[in-house]
Amino acid sequence: MLVALLLAALTTLAAPPALAATPAPSADAGAVKYYVVRNQFNGEPEFLFEIAQRFLGSGDRNDEIFALNRGRLQPDGLRLTKPESILPGWILQLPADAEGVGVQTGPLPAVTVPEPVPAQALTPAAGGPAWWIWALVASAAVVLLAGAAAAWWWLARHRRMAAAPRTPAPLWPDTDRYYRLEDSGG
Repeated sequence: MLVALLLAALTTLAAPPALAATPAPSADAGAVKYYVVRNQFNGEPEFLFEIAQRFLGSGDRNDEIFALNRGRLQPDGLRLTKPESILPGWILQLPADAEGVGVQTGPLPAVTVPEPVPAQALTPAAGGPAWWIWALVASAAVVLLAGAAAAWWWLARHRRMAAAPRTPAPLWPDTDRYYRLEDSGG
């Protein structure tokens, strides 16, 4: 419990200062209340229910925050599409009655997403062999290994077949043998 109180105190001290000292913008300047999502609050990741509970007095008002921000472009290039998915750094517009440390008033900050860098064609490194040379070397290694395996198999097979020749023998009454080994010693 002491740790939770210390975390709450540190979070309050680390929060951006309230904007009560700054003059309020005029109503015709497009001023709204908004909040920039932090990495965590009281040691836990932030989510819409908790933000609604903190700034609107009831977590059940998270649908209002979602409705105000659905599809809005965020600084990381993503958009809010599901109420359970918010990320740190996102700018959430809040209802007009939102109050608390961290609520800012003014026009919503402009979100600009940098243009994606076009993919560059793969080029071989200067002075190094081209990729196709490495492919050729790998192919040659595979062919050599396959040839060595085939030669080993062929030699092993022929060594087994080079054993003493077998000739058919009449069925002996006292045995099941049908073949008799020729005596090569003469």
